[in-house]
Amino acid sequence: MFSIEGLTLRQTEILEFLRKFRREGKSAPTYREIAKHFGFKSPKAASDHVHALEKKGYVRRHGGRSRGIELLSPKDTLTDNTISVPILGNIPAGYPAEQTEHRLGTLAVDKAMLDGSTRHRLFALLVSGESMEGRSIHEGDWVVADADLPPHEGDVVVALIDGENTLKTLAKQEGRFFLKAESPKYSDLIPLKEMMIQGVVRSIFRRMY
Repeated sequence: MFSIEGLTLRQTEILEFLRKFRREGKSAPTYREIAKHFGFKSPKAASDHVHALEKKGYVRRHGGRSRGIELLSPKDTLTDNTISVPILGNIPAGYPAEQTEHRLGTLAVDKAMLDGSTRHRLFALLVSGESMEGRSIHEGDWVVADADLPPHEGDVVVALIDGENTLKTLAKQEGRFFLKAESPKYSDLIPLKEMMIQGVVRSIFRRMY
């Protein structure tokens, strides 16, 4: 999973958890609810993370209220049929590279394009490179990935392979998973040490010039 610029991965996850409550029309969660959701040992750990978000300008805390966390970012839900997905950086569809994190705002997506993933942890990435053209994914496209969807062979995935990020097709040969390039100009990627799937691509968006 990619973190928003200036936030740790955990802070990014907590911010999205707060946004999820607002999208569903609920009051902000309590520190105890945050702690339970993320498996913290005490509500104080949740309070410390929210305090860090406050210092960075993402929330405002109102003392004396059990649900006193106010989001200061733009409203997530645009319409009943639209969800706002955080854009958490870019992804190379070419050779793997260290992830360059950017805070690029949000991408408005019709819920019908996500087919049941609207309650999952979603994130959007800007594609760079040409290795996925065989799957009709081109440089400059946006991909929306689901961090909670189990990956399967043949899925287009956001992957961390040997410490670097890339966008490829998840493939399997002789019982071993690897990352398949969808262009003859690029080689397939076989992990030397480790490979982690960070999200399964659900939708692709392209700006028409």
